[in-house]
Amino acid sequence: MNIDIEYRDEARACVVRMDGELDLQSVPRVRESIMTALKRGCANVVLDLSRVSYADSSSFSLLVWLDRQLVPLEGKLVLAGADGNVSRVLELSGLVGAAPTIAASIDVISALSGLDRGDTTLSPLWREEMVLPASAATLAEVRTGVCMMLGSLGISEAAMFDIRVAVGEALANAIRHGSPGGASDDISIEVAAYEDCVSIKITDTGDGFDGSTLSSDDLYASSGRGVIFMRALMDTVEFASCPDGGTAVTLVKHIAPIHA
Repeated sequence: MNIDIEYRDEARACVVRMDGELDLQSVPRVRESIMTALKRGCANVVLDLSRVSYADSSSFSLLVWLDRQLVPLEGKLVLAGADGNVSRVLELSGLVGAAPTIAASIDVISALSGLDRGDTTLSPLWREEMVLPASAATLAEVRTGVCMMLGSLGISEAAMFDIRVAVGEALANAIRHGSPGGASDDISIEVAAYEDCVSIKITDTGDGFDGSTLSSDDLYASSGRGVIFMRALMDTVEFASCPDGGTAVTLVKHIAPIHA
């Protein structure tokens, strides 16, 4: 197994390029190389699997270990370029999309693009807002409405689906856990487009939530799989308590640069 690391300091990221087989013999060496990168300051790791011809259960321990390292750093692990056989083994782990930090990408370029989280400190190209009652009956309407707002930005079908699911999970949390008055409470949705990203902020009137992802059997629980889905599908997920009560969750997705 040949291992090479390319650093992208501007994104606090590194690309770990591997050539060979990922097994009991090679995994410790890969882990040691990644640990060196983490000590240097990398918080986002792209594993380039395009030249990995074999992976077995030893690779699962590597992913679990790396996920645990990246969670406190609020980092991300992207598995890039795996072929069909290696992808099938990784799917068996059940970690991709389920573990808080782990996602997959078709290649390294796409993976690095996703790590560029965009600059939402600048003025947006445009911003729209809607306010709706906290009712499950509004879920489909809002999901569709958000996607329609973003429809002119040239976002890929896959990225748009990611946004749709993440928005749906955030809304479900806001309705179920952030609206003590039920449909008499309001939920606000703010959608903004920037040159290289889109931002969706969903605000409820509940007791507040910090985004902790505790294990839960409830798919809609604010501390369960819904938050895990959001973090896996979006490039940034931030929770903030509102001054007058409630929680605002901001979802950011990097997109190809656009112009006003």
